[in-house]
Amino acid sequence: MKKTEDKPTSLISKKHWHTHLVELKLGSWKKHYDFNYRNKIIALTLNHFIKKNELVIHGYLITGSSIFLVAKTDHRSFEEVIERIELHIALLLKKYDNKFSNSISKADFILDIENIFQTVHQPLFKIKPLQNNYLIKLITGIKIEIPYLDPELEYLKLLTKNHPFCSSVDYSGAIGPVEVTLLEV
Repeated sequence: MKKTEDKPTSLISKKHWHTHLVELKLGSWKKHYDFNYRNKIIALTLNHFIKKNELVIHGYLITGSSIFLVAKTDHRSFEEVIERIELHIALLLKKYDNKFSNSISKADFILDIENIFQTVHQPLFKIKPLQNNYLIKLITGIKIEIPYLDPELEYLKLLTKNHPFCSSVDYSGAIGPVEVTLLEV
């Protein structure tokens, strides 16, 4: 008979990580904020959840209209995570409310400020599955070699290589604005 008393037991279960390939389409709130400011807020939010061990990001691209993510969470559905991400973004946007887009004039500022914050309360993103295999490979550091010229692939290579809010920077050896857990290739 084995003695079970000799083995330490842990009642804490390990997290089971689920991989998510998602595109988050930005809602109408994007037009009220400057491109760089909005992307910095998104990067701060993603880093917040990474530090809380609720999110592991292997690849990302933040553009003017979408966020493309290759991530892992301990939730089966990404909708559970996106609700908390939206709340955190809304919190940061309200905290730093003095940095609005240049498209809002001083005369319209008082009228539009309530509309902007009402927009922040609406769902900030539409979740779609990320189905572009070229983009998934590029933002996760996988080189793509094909024997023919594909204009879409060339455009994506150029976009990810030179984009300030893309994980391809991390895979090239530099440090990007969002903490990335590199995949072993």
